[in-house]
Amino acid sequence: MNEDDGQSTMHLLCLAETLQRRRRLEGCAEELAGTAGEGPDWHSSSAPNARRALAILGAGWVDAALLDLDHEHALDFLQQARDAGIVTPLLVVTADAAAEHWRPLLEAGADEFLPADELTPLLLERSLRLCSRTQALENRLEHLAQHDMLTGLPNARLFERQLDLSLHTAERHGRCMALMCVHLDGFQERARSFGQDAAESLLKQSAQRLRALLRRSDLVARSHNEEFLLLLECSTDLSDLALTASRILETLAGSDGMDDGCRASLGIAVFPHSSGEPRQLLDHARAALNQVRDAGGNDFRLYDEALEVVSHRRVLMESALPGAIQRNELSVRFQPRFDVRTRRITGAEVLLRWDSPDFGAVNPEQFIPAAEATGAITRIGGWVLEETVRAGRRWLDAGHRLRLAVNVSGGQFRGGEFANELARLLEAYGLPAELLELELTEGVFVANVAEHRDLFTHLTTLGVGLAVDDFGTGYSALAYLRHFPVHALKIDRTFIAPLPASEDDAAIVRAIVAMGHALDLRVVAEGVDAIEQIRFLEGIGCDEIQGYLVGRPMTAEEMNTRLEQDPGARDDTWPA
Repeated sequence: MNEDDGQSTMHLLCLAETLQRRRRLEGCAEELAGTAGEGPDWHSSSAPNARRALAILGAGWVDAALLDLDHEHALDFLQQARDAGIVTPLLVVTADAAAEHWRPLLEAGADEFLPADELTPLLLERSLRLCSRTQALENRLEHLAQHDMLTGLPNARLFERQLDLSLHTAERHGRCMALMCVHLDGFQERARSFGQDAAESLLKQSAQRLRALLRRSDLVARSHNEEFLLLLECSTDLSDLALTASRILETLAGSDGMDDGCRASLGIAVFPHSSGEPRQLLDHARAALNQVRDAGGNDFRLYDEALEVVSHRRVLMESALPGAIQRNELSVRFQPRFDVRTRRITGAEVLLRWDSPDFGAVNPEQFIPAAEATGAITRIGGWVLEETVRAGRRWLDAGHRLRLAVNVSGGQFRGGEFANELARLLEAYGLPAELLELELTEGVFVANVAEHRDLFTHLTTLGVGLAVDDFGTGYSALAYLRHFPVHALKIDRTFIAPLPASEDDAAIVRAIVAMGHALDLRVVAEGVDAIEQIRFLEGIGCDEIQGYLVGRPMTAEEMNTRLEQDPGARDDTWPA
């Protein structure tokens, strides 16, 4: 896209099966150029064949492509474009508007289809505008999915991707790389003592100081909470690395302006000495970090083989997890969900907890991947579903009709019996299927599209609801919402936390709510922790909310008490 005197110029590439069809596209595009008005000025050009079109799209200088190809040729072109990583919006003209004809085009990667007998400059302009807006939203969502909103730094997902690329480059050129995990000691205590604003200020100042201290070629990311990840090229002289680590600790010591400074712990792993694998290198740096923290913090340590015992904890955890059900170590919690307008409880999200006598309270982010890796996810997931259905039936018998939402992993679909087993479970307890909602991440929806579409169709035939969890943080392609029987979108908490102060995030949340309602989907906001957020969400028409402000996760007994105290009434404990 170019800009000339405030008028943006967009480039449209045309590709057609025959000369006659190409001239029709070119004529439509030429008329479009004269009707831009206040919108972008579209300029068009044509590619002589599919190979040339793919080369032009790969160069990235066109803003959209209009295709009029025979059906099989269109599918083949879309597949090649997807394999080449092309993200330019692709609009396909189709002679048959029947669903069985255009649905495969969308599944293959088309952003929009246009019936041939309805193709006009006005229809083309509207479709291009919609694709442009969708692309802008997707780009913004992709950026937010890869960056920490508080500090602006890359997040752990982007760091790990760049780590992999950097290590490959270092290996080719024979370079050493140092991966550092930095933990701000006592951060949680400071947050409780000085408040959330002071804690966020400390994180932002720490990020700024790290970026200012390191070279432009070094990578700084915020992993989670009070942890930062650093990747920098280093010499084989470890004394230089020790000097750099000392400077980092000294720099952070004054980052919050408090008298006692900001103590930090730092773990280091060196490529290729500690490991040649990205994930293992990160594990080694965290092992060294944990050794520093166990010793009192405010220091740094380099990973060595003596620390390998730390990784044994993960191995032991994976071996202990399959028996956690028999040992009664697993439990579920219910976080109530509210209708924003009526303030009534409409349902709850079911959350899994593991309290191990050996490992303590284990974070689900640690044990769910372990369950998937060991195959225990099928049994554990089945147990959670049965606990959920049992609780739902008990509340229904007591007069409380609650929709219960359960997170489901893609690993639970292996074997092909998931839907049948769920149907038997619902029948055994007599719970209406519409009171169960399965929450799946975007990645689950877009993986194995053909196989999952049949499964999801089976589930919705049963009456079970499907919701997209953490919407906007994973895959940024929105087209899948149109070919799967989705009932609800859950806006991820990372978009809710900055509301309503952040204009960018407010605009994104508005767009998600509007898009969800346009697709006749219920929209749920999670992580609501402030009354200002409730007011904002109510104002834009968000349907439901959940968060610590309105309801913390609770046991089934605690949920019973809350429901029995004021069944079916408004929850007027919210601040006005």
